[in-house]
Formats: sequence, C-alpha cells, structure tokens
Amino acid sequence: MKKAIILIIGLVAIVVIGLAGRFFVSGDEDTWLCQNGQWVRHGQPSSPAPTTGCTVKESAEEVKAEFVLPIIGFSSRRTYKTFGEYIQDRFTGYHVGDDVEFADMKERIPVVAVAKGVVKKIGTVSGYGGLVIIQHEIDGEKINSLYGHLDIAQSPLKEGLAVEAGDYIAPLGEDKTKETDGERKHLHFALYKGDEIRLQGYEKDPNKLANWINPTDFFNEQGVKVDDYSRAYNPTSDLGGNIFKIRFAIPGGMEVEYIPQIQALNVFTLAGEGTARERSQVLIRYFDATDFQTLSTVTIHSTEDTNVGEGNFPAKRYDIEKKDGVADFPYQPSWRNERHIVTDFKTGPNYARFYVVAKNPELSENIYKAVLAGIQVVP
Repeated sequence: MKKAIILIIGLVAIVVIGLAGRFFVSGDEDTWLCQNGQWVRHGQPSSPAPTTGCTVKESAEEVKAEFVLPIIGFSSRRTYKTFGEYIQDRFTGYHVGDDVEFADMKERIPVVAVAKGVVKKIGTVSGYGGLVIIQHEIDGEKINSLYGHLDIAQSPLKEGLAVEAGDYIAPLGEDKTKETDGERKHLHFALYKGDEIRLQGYEKDPNKLANWINPTDFFNEQGVKVDDYSRAYNPTSDLGGNIFKIRFAIPGGMEVEYIPQIQALNVFTLAGEGTARERSQVLIRYFDATDFQTLSTVTIHSTEDTNVGEGNFPAKRYDIEKKDGVADFPYQPSWRNERHIVTDFKTGPNYARFYVVAKNPELSENIYKAVLAGIQVVP
C-alpha cells in the first residue's frame, strides 16, 4: 500500500513540474509566465527560467490554441486608451488599437504572438520605441498584429521568422525609457488587414478607423474570451478628472472617453465598429448654477423629481427630444439628437455643480440606474 501511495505522489509531482515549465498566455489569464528570465504566476517571481528563450514546443498529445491574448491582464488593464477613442495629448486623433497598462508593475511583462504568422517588421520606431508587426493568414485574409512599446533588445525574433500562437515576442519596455519612446509602460496592440506596413497609432479622420480591426471584436470572433471587466471612473487618474469630481461604476464591457471639445465623458462599449462616440451608451456633462436648468433647444415630454447616488443627491429625470429645425449637437453621439432620458443632479447647496447623465435609448434601464445609484462626489 505504501509503495502505491508513493508511486501516485511521484506521478502527481511529475505532472505538476511539467505544468510549471510551460509558457502560455490564455484567455483565462491563469497560467505560468516566462518573464525575462523568471518564472512567474500572476506577476509574482518564482524560480529562474532554465533558458533565455520562451517559445513552447507542445507535445503531440497537447492541443495548441490557434489564437491567444497578447498579454496577461488584457481584459482588466485596458483603462486609458482603447480602440476608437478620441485622444488629444502628445498625439491627436482616434486611437487605432488597445493600450494595456502596466505602469504600476515593476516585473518584466512578456508579450506573445496572438496567432501563427511571420514577422514582417521588428525595430525601433518613433512614438513606439520597440515595435513588432506579425502577419497572419486567417480565413484566406492577411491580417497584421502590431505590438508597440517593447524592449526589443530582449526579443529572439527577426524579420521573416515564423511564429506560433503564444510564442514569446519580447518584454514590455520599461516606464519612460527609450524602449517606450518616453511613454508609460504599456502595450499598444493593434490589428489591420492587408500587406502594407502601418505605423500610425491614431487616425485624424474617423472614417479611416474602418482600415483597422477592433481587438475586442477580433478575439470574440476567434473564440478567445475577453472578460467584461468592470471598474470605477477615478477622477485622480482618468482623463477629465480635473472637471468631473465624481466616481461611478463603469458597466462591464465598457470604458470611458473624455471629449475635450465639449468637456464631456462618454461611456461606450469596447466591442463594436467605429469610434467610441458611435458606440456610446451614456454621456455625462455638467453646469454650475443655483437651480435646475433646461435647454431651449429641446422639448421636455415629462419631468420626475428623484434622488441619485450614494449621497442621495436631489435630481430631476427628464424625457427630452431635440426640437425640429435645431442643428445636431456637435461632438456628441448621434442618439443625443433623438428622444432620450436625461438625469440632472445637484452636488451641493446654493450655487453648485450639476451633472447631466444622458442615456442611450437602447441601453438597459437597469444598467443606467446602476450607474446613477453608485455615483459618489469627490471633494
């Protein structure tokens, strides 16, 4: 009996050791990672890697995934610039990919190929630092994956080299170094069709976003799970926080775009074609006054007194519609020109800030109410 138990324990140990020696980033993001000479799990160092390379050779019995996510935390760390957002900082335009943020992590973070393909470009590029482009053949189409802000000095790749899904590309460049061209530590990941080399991270013309593929849509179509991660809008770190002194829950599968032209927040779905404005679900604006106000450009079909937020703020819910003959509202989602619900709430006594929370007519009432219910005002 003792011999049988020892034999079973030995077999289990062999399996565990075998699993610990793998390098693979999968949709559930719960696997061992090889990061620049360390074995880690969930970003915590474990034991030294036995080799400098990170490519995995699967055994004949193992099933190799055709598509994988490019980096751990892809679902939860896209919190700053995502596909279709209008950005106005060092560069201006509509963001053509997803940024995955790691400025808070000191560990070396590995990036992997999302599918089988051939390395089309590897080098240092202005605006990116280290960059790799891999071309894939998917359903008879040439699709290119772009990985920016890498420490390519640590990459085993070269142009013309064939790679498999999950193969190691390089670690992320470190924060504010030449590896990232002075940018924060993050992965810029983008996808596009065709045979050309594209290096732009933004498009001035929103119509040109059609030349790029929304990463969320791509992975969903390929059966790779991208979780509907939910987070809170944080005025201390999110764009627009100097104006919008509020916290609120961003619904799962959505993110927030700051619209500088009208000083507004746009809550939009990560999935879908077009700009973030075209995927808008909630628009938040503000005004300062002593009492509730309404625009002369809209017809008010009904008004309801209510309270919202964790502070039980006094509010009014309006059913409004833009009047005939009034020009469409600039820089706003198209549904703002249709009949929809708006909730205004006051944050303090006397002369105070009011926030205006408008709802896309197609958005679930339950989701809208959940956003309103969780609002907190930050001093």
